[in-house]
Amino acid sequence: MPIDMSAAKAPPSKRTPAAAKKAAAAAPVAPEPGAKSLNQQRYEGVMGVASLVQGVCLMTGLHADAMTIGKFFPPVAAEVANIADDNEAIAKPIDFIIKIGPYGALIAAGLPFVMQILANHKVVDASAMHGYGVVPPEVLEAQMKAEMMRMQADAMRAQQQAVNEANAAAEAYAKMMDTSTETS
Repeated sequence: MPIDMSAAKAPPSKRTPAAAKKAAAAAPVAPEPGAKSLNQQRYEGVMGVASLVQGVCLMTGLHADAMTIGKFFPPVAAEVANIADDNEAIAKPIDFIIKIGPYGALIAAGLPFVMQILANHKVVDASAMHGYGVVPPEVLEAQMKAEMMRMQADAMRAQQQAVNEANAAAEAYAKMMDTSTETS
């Protein structure tokens, strides 16, 4: 007769909660299939910071520096990530960057919006922000005016169509009335 162990419990741990937490943190965790390795995450975190620095270079007109970062920094970021694998002092700030990564993505996503507003008010030069998709405010103004004209033209077309339909309905009604009075 087989023994049913489904209700069996492990004996209580003699570790303190702090020691158990430390042991769990030290235990290697297998990454989920398709998940990025810690080294890859660190590389991307370092590259994210480099991208922000590159953006500042673009904003301030340091185009050669921006290009240098884009062209030559990726291998540096890879080596920093590799060093972080064995050096806790290097790993800590990079791991912090990884944790705030979504906020960095929000900053990166919002940067073109902020730069365009600043360019619209002549705080920054729009031509220096072209890499972010920023255009001179006159371009946006012309695009907005064109959109408004399109909307007005669409409204006029819709109004004219409604008038035509109303006239056709009135004509059909008049014919129907004429036909009904002739038969009466």
